[in-house]
Amino acid sequence: MLKLEDVNAYYGESHILRNVSFTIEPGQVVCLMGRNGVGKTTTLKTLTGLLPVRSGKIIFNGKDITNEKTDRRAQEGLAYVPQGREIIPHLTVRENLLLGYWNRPKLSSDVSEKEAFDEVFKLFPKLTQILNRPGGVLSGGEQQQLAIGRAILSSPKLLLLDEPTEGIQPSIVDHIEDVIIGFKASRRFAILLVEQGLHFAARLAEKYVIMAKGAVMASGKSDELSAEMVKLHLTV
Repeated sequence: MLKLEDVNAYYGESHILRNVSFTIEPGQVVCLMGRNGVGKTTTLKTLTGLLPVRSGKIIFNGKDITNEKTDRRAQEGLAYVPQGREIIPHLTVRENLLLGYWNRPKLSSDVSEKEAFDEVFKLFPKLTQILNRPGGVLSGGEQQQLAIGRAILSSPKLLLLDEPTEGIQPSIVDHIEDVIIGFKASRRFAILLVEQGLHFAARLAEKYVIMAKGAVMASGKSDELSAEMVKLHLTV
């Protein structure tokens, strides 16, 4: 489904990603790990087209999207929930959700707006209570639920989640974990999850990719991931 081939990316003249290569299979949950500043978020930005690739290739669903614009990648089925969530503060919860629905690929067999929204409300019942509130007044946990719900409404083939539990109260973290486990069970779309916690990776992901200094240092099945391995590579 997704294949990165020797991807290199820069901020100005600073070389951030160095020959990054890994794959994600359809329906697979992959955890991208590493300490702060090693290129995890940069990797997501290159996937969405927010940062250009200097060299290498990004293949998505058999198509080379390396030079595609961000909106075209979204139409191809890439959905991104960044660390800052990027909720539009002056729009209501419902209006923010509509942005995701309007970005759905226009398929004749697609579900109705009501059916699509009902799915999100089943996952995140809290959203039904705050539909008319501006996004800017929501708590961090409410914003994260809204951001994930908006991404799901775009009918993704690959969901990119950048530290979705950061700065959120424990009860919401548990709920988001359960939602991701449900996605994993349904196999409806793949997930690339940026997280630092070993427990989180082991519980949710089938595959891990560890980065250090802008490069992939290790990868494999999550059930083979050990605390010693994480400590070794996260302190590089």
